[in-house]
Amino acid sequence: MRRKLLYITAAEPRTEKPALTAAASSIISVLARDFEISLAVLGPVSASDLSALRGALGVVRVAGGFDPTDDDTPLDTELKLLSDNSGQTPNVNARLKAAIQRRAADFESVVVDSLEGVPYLPLGVTGQTVFFAQRVESNSPALAKGLLGSKRVKRVRRFEHTSLSRCDRVFSTTEMAKELLALGISLGKLVDESTPPSLARPTAVVSGFTTTRMRIGYTGYLGDADNVSSLIWFLDHVWSGIRDAIPGLEFHVLGLDASDELVADLASRSDVVLHRGSNDLKITELGIRAMVEPLLNETHIEAKLVNAMVRGIPVVTTREAIDAARLELGDRVSVADSVAHMVLNLRRILSEATLWQALSDRSLQRGRELLAYHEVAHAMRRYLKRDIATQNSGE
Repeated sequence: MRRKLLYITAAEPRTEKPALTAAASSIISVLARDFEISLAVLGPVSASDLSALRGALGVVRVAGGFDPTDDDTPLDTELKLLSDNSGQTPNVNARLKAAIQRRAADFESVVVDSLEGVPYLPLGVTGQTVFFAQRVESNSPALAKGLLGSKRVKRVRRFEHTSLSRCDRVFSTTEMAKELLALGISLGKLVDESTPPSLARPTAVVSGFTTTRMRIGYTGYLGDADNVSSLIWFLDHVWSGIRDAIPGLEFHVLGLDASDELVADLASRSDVVLHRGSNDLKITELGIRAMVEPLLNETHIEAKLVNAMVRGIPVVTTREAIDAARLELGDRVSVADSVAHMVLNLRRILSEATLWQALSDRSLQRGRELLAYHEVAHAMRRYLKRDIATQNSGE
């Protein structure tokens, strides 16, 4: 049974339609695997916006978009200074706060990702309260403008320190943690400082089209039936349609714990090479030009795509994978709507240096952004699950 978690966030202002930051979306999509998430959204959102967020992020319920009432209370002066720049309302919405508090006893943990969300933290939650620091608000250049800028910064900085310190833990990217330490947040609260990076983090980046060869690559744990099923689909449907069309093309499979049956299957196929290992450097050593990620059956789709993108090698995947990933990737990866489309995409990437470089650049930039958030999300997930296990052991 999944444990219940409340996530408090804010809609991004000044967008065509209400949306969450990439950081918030990444955190929520990872936590949704293990927790039944109720999402509270600050800011102007409609019922259709909330419904879209629920479907896109895999959360159980979403609340927000309540009209102002006479019961709304003014924000603290420090938050009012921030709301003037962020586009958020200058009041605490009484209806949203009441809706959160009514369900407070159901939540085992709470995550809040902005100072504006702190007034909505409910009372009576038995588990941990976590703050995800996307930025240090008191470092905002806009806050420091004008003759009274230094006073505003000092006041917000003190408020920010107090707000984050009241939470049990503060999570951030490693880069942001340095700013939080400068803010005065204790090292003991910065969980990411003591959480090692994922062992799956890519360690090598390809340097350019001319350093690659006419090779397609796949990497994954080959002891997993879902991974193998997607790999076999590619071999049976796509590889057979592209292999004969491109002379000298090779397909390299990298992974641990392949079964005897899979080893025999791969050995029987022309120009398919199995490498029994998961060393990321091997991918660049082989000069692989395009990575394929069918992701038709796997569960940790977001992590697989993000890790693939960070290598800087163009990634070819399926429409099914993108729909299931809950990531806004746009044109950073090559998406195929059919087998024929995937064959066409691969042929172009393998032969067109300009297209290859454009995909590589976009993939690398977006992948690096998302990877930092995913590492935070998994550290947060481990922390919250460990806290719940500790609670249960004491019952």
